[in-house]
Amino acid sequence: MFLDIALPDGRTVAMRRAVPDDAEGIFRLYQAVYEGTYTLPIINLREERRRALEDPDTWWLVDVDEGGNIVGSVIFSVDPAIRCGKVYAAVTHPDFRRGDVMYKTIRHGVDVLLLRDRVVDVIYATTRTKDHGPSGLLRKLGFISLGIFPNVHRLVEYETHGLMAIFHDQAFAARERLPKLIPEVSGFYEIIRRGFGLEPAEIVPVADRLKLYVLKGAQAAETFAAERASGDLLLHFFPFHTPNILLSTENGAVRAFINREGKDGHGVVVGLKIDRESVAHLEHVLDVVFETACELGIEYLELLVDAYAPKHQRAALSAGYLPCAYFPAFEVLPSGERRDYLVFARSRAPLNFSNVQMTPRDRQFLDVYLRNTEFRNLVVQMSGGVGTWEDDDR
Repeated sequence: MFLDIALPDGRTVAMRRAVPDDAEGIFRLYQAVYEGTYTLPIINLREERRRALEDPDTWWLVDVDEGGNIVGSVIFSVDPAIRCGKVYAAVTHPDFRRGDVMYKTIRHGVDVLLLRDRVVDVIYATTRTKDHGPSGLLRKLGFISLGIFPNVHRLVEYETHGLMAIFHDQAFAARERLPKLIPEVSGFYEIIRRGFGLEPAEIVPVADRLKLYVLKGAQAAETFAAERASGDLLLHFFPFHTPNILLSTENGAVRAFINREGKDGHGVVVGLKIDRESVAHLEHVLDVVFETACELGIEYLELLVDAYAPKHQRAALSAGYLPCAYFPAFEVLPSGERRDYLVFARSRAPLNFSNVQMTPRDRQFLDVYLRNTEFRNLVVQMSGGVGTWEDDDR
C-alpha cells in the first residue's frame, strides 16, 4: 500500500512497507546520512537486513522519491504475544526533511499497530539527545518520556539517549498495581506516577567470586529458549533482543544471556538464571556478569528489573547498575495483567553531558539518576540549557 506525502516544494514521496529488494537502497541511505558511523547490525549486515525485511513482525516503512530512491526509513518491531512494539532507526535524507515526512511515516505506523489493528498496547523508542529534534517529533506524536540513558551508545563519541513510549488506554486497564520499590529508585516512579495518575508505590528498604565461561552464537539463543520454557529464569524479559552470548558457571547453576549489539560496546541482559543458593548473592552475580562482559568488549550493560521485586532492585543497585527509567505496563502476563519494570544500566565510561539537549521532564529523570552517583550534589550545566519545550508533566 502506497501513501503519498506532498512536500512544500511540490515534490511527492511515497510511503510504503519495505520489501527485500529495498535492502541495498536502505543501506545506501544510512551510509549517506551517517557516513559509516551507524552501529545497528540490522542496517549494517546484509543478512540481518534480509531477515528483518522478510519478518512479518517487522514493520519496516520507507519513503521513496519520484526517482525510486529511498529517502526515508523507520523500523517498527512488534511482538504480538506481549502486545509490545518498538520504533527505531528513523532516518530521512537531508534533502527531504521538510514537509514532516518522518512524522507522517511514524504516525502511520502508530495508527495501524496501536489503534487500527490493535496489534500492540504500547510502542517505545529511544532517542538521541544531541538536539531536540527526535524527542520533539515523538512528543508531537504523543510519546511520553520514561527515562534517560547516559553513555548508552557511541557513534563518534558516547551519547545520552532518552526512553519514550506511547500507550493505548488498555495497557493501564490491565496493569498490575502497587509496585514495591527500594527508596533509591522511587524517584523515577514518582515522575511517571504524576504524569499518568497512578497509585503511590510501596517503598521497601532492603539492606545492603563466580567464574563465568563464555559461549557465543546460536547456542546462547537455544539455551535461553530452553531455560525460559522451563521457567528457571530469574530475569527473563527484554523484548526485541535475542541473546548471542552466554555466560555460565561450569555446572550451569548461574547463566547470564546477553545480547551484544553493534560495534560500540552496548549490551543488554536478556535473561538470568540463578540457583537457590546463588539467589542470596544476586549482587555478586550481577557484578561478575558485568566484569565478564567487559572482558568481551561490552562497556555498557542494561537489564530490566521487576518493579515489584525490591530485593532485585537493591542487588542491581549494589552491583553498580544505576536506575535510568521506569516503564509502566511493559510486560503482559498469561493472565492478561501488565507489569511495570525499571531499566538499570552500568557503564565503564565517565559521565558526559556536554552535548545534551533536554526537556524539563528529561532533566527531572537526570536529577533522579544523579542521586545514585557520586555526582548527587552536582548541578549539571547542559549545553544550551534544558531547552524551551513545554513540560506537560505526563
